[in-house]
Amino acid sequence: MTIQKQPAVFYVNAALFDCDGTLVNSTGAISEFWRDFGKTRPHVNPDEIIRTSHGCRTFDVIAKWSPEDAIVEQVTEWEGSIPDSFGQFAKPIPGAVELVKSFDEFSKKETENGQQRWAIVTSGTLPLATKWLKLLTIEKPDCFITAEKVTKGKPHPQGYQSARDTLGYKGAHNKVVVFEDAPAGITAGKGAGAFIVGICSTYDPEKVRKAGADIVVDDLSSFKIESYNEETDEFKVVVSDYHYANDEFLQSV
Repeated sequence: MTIQKQPAVFYVNAALFDCDGTLVNSTGAISEFWRDFGKTRPHVNPDEIIRTSHGCRTFDVIAKWSPEDAIVEQVTEWEGSIPDSFGQFAKPIPGAVELVKSFDEFSKKETENGQQRWAIVTSGTLPLATKWLKLLTIEKPDCFITAEKVTKGKPHPQGYQSARDTLGYKGAHNKVVVFEDAPAGITAGKGAGAFIVGICSTYDPEKVRKAGADIVVDDLSSFKIESYNEETDEFKVVVSDYHYANDEFLQSV
């Protein structure tokens, strides 16, 4: 990784996390699912799905490639079985669990109302995302936007905008960060008016940067919440190791 001369620093009211590729590296497990799915469907190209569909809802992908299988209940059941059938191919993104729990602890102990300032916005279904969180030992957040809760999946910003609204940070003057790994999710976060931390768990740094990420990192292991300002309702987050950061995040420590 390229080490910069100074840490990147940002101030936020709230943090929104994707799940697959951001909290858990589930690429191997998801890939195995698609390969298994394609075994009995000659019209489906698992390799092409794996290459192009990361960050999108499973239902939307199946509706495109195998419309006859696009039955909500069936897709939900299939997706919910992925951690059970292929969970051995998944692992936590370094630093992700610690960062989420840090946001949770600061929210509960430092803020005036003790309400969570973080949420999860995933293209995965509730059964799938819930099982990943259990694997990660992360408590399900109060604001948990899964595939069932949106009518338009990523790259549409509906999910991230809904999370902003639910947390009470709807206005453009509020500072919200989105943690994402996929171009579709980065586009969705940008569309919701957030700035983006792009994680290179699935794509290389240049692709993540070109997709629109404002800070590009390998993982979340170098992130630290340094403080919380009750007056401004902002967390100060310091990032010590990264590939790229916009100039605005390099102004002060």
